[in-house]
Amino acid sequence: MQRMEPVDARVHWMASRIASDQFLLYVFDLPDVPLDDVAEMLVLRASRVPDLTLRIGEVPGNLDRPYWVDARPDAGQVRVHRSPWTWQGCLDRLGELMADHLDATRSAWRIHLFGPVDDEHCVLVLQIAHAVGDGRRTSSIARELLTPDPAPRPDAPRERGVPGIATAALGLTRFPFALADNVFRGIAAARMASSRTAPSSGVAPGVLNRPPGPDRLLRTVTVGRADLPAGGHSVTVAVLQAISTALRAYLGDPGPSPVVELTIGETPNGACRNNFHNTGIDLSADIVEQIRRARVVDPGHRAARRAEDATPAPLTRWGIALFDPMRPPTTMTGITVVSSVDRGPADLELAGAPVRFTAGFPALSPAQGLTHGIHGLGDTVTISVTTSPQICPDVDRYLALLTDALSATNDAAPTETGARPR
Repeated sequence: MQRMEPVDARVHWMASRIASDQFLLYVFDLPDVPLDDVAEMLVLRASRVPDLTLRIGEVPGNLDRPYWVDARPDAGQVRVHRSPWTWQGCLDRLGELMADHLDATRSAWRIHLFGPVDDEHCVLVLQIAHAVGDGRRTSSIARELLTPDPAPRPDAPRERGVPGIATAALGLTRFPFALADNVFRGIAAARMASSRTAPSSGVAPGVLNRPPGPDRLLRTVTVGRADLPAGGHSVTVAVLQAISTALRAYLGDPGPSPVVELTIGETPNGACRNNFHNTGIDLSADIVEQIRRARVVDPGHRAARRAEDATPAPLTRWGIALFDPMRPPTTMTGITVVSSVDRGPADLELAGAPVRFTAGFPALSPAQGLTHGIHGLGDTVTISVTTSPQICPDVDRYLALLTDALSATNDAAPTETGARPR
């Protein structure tokens, strides 16, 4: 057993209030072997991926943070959706499956296999609890699962078992020390905050920042990586420029470009699995400079995080239980969320079938009804849109605007909208 890091424990507990499962999608050529055989192979391979042999064990009474405990993969974690699918039909079915959330105390992941898709492809979706890792870590997990000949990894020694009375008692003894540490660090963070200029208060919620309801609408457009960068900028910057244009046209807003909430990766910190923070990016200003500044974590932010990490586990769990996700916020970091992950070279295989491209679908929340994913694999980049009928009933109109903006802003030549690259 290994005690969860504070950030990962908070992510796990918050999942009970706002669903946060990640869905990593990979498109392959259709394997020559039956999908049932592919499923058996995936269970075997998963047993050799350390992060896929874990689940979360809660401490009795929530007297301490949960622990990572051993959980060997089983056949029930790979689900085969056997039917002739179109690409959009596959996405529609995935949108329905997003309502079936993981219980990471039983299983921290599952795999969905769709095939055949458009007669000649197979789609694999890794659904995984956010506590297991951020977008970069879960992409690495998928890569380890799908690499044709992964390098052998020696089994790390593990302490078997599940949290029980002993771990609860240990958590109870930690409580006064953690509380004192929390108070000390909280005072330090408050002093630092009072001596610094107050940050921007964010932006007002808009029509996209409403509860999306249970249904999901998924769309994608895939382009060549070489077609995206404009003026030497990164793929992320190029896509943000296109999102700015598309959002203004879709919302009918002639004013300044919107502010979006961008996920920024941080340097991995010890055993912590989620190393990122979100920042507001004003798309009417210098995007490159804003991202550069956002990568430098503010000392005041670090101090506040250290104080939060020092909060005793029972108090953290209690606070999350009291959190009302349906209470409308007065300000937002951005009117839409954008997550961008480079998933590496296109050298993955599924039962000998090569990979074509990848996609991801950042989760919606009661305050975010439209999210964007930017996911690269090899020489392709897929931009995904996740929303709901309550927020964007005409999502295809928005996707057309986004596709046009990608082409106009960056002289890109998108492949078939919502389809695989040729």
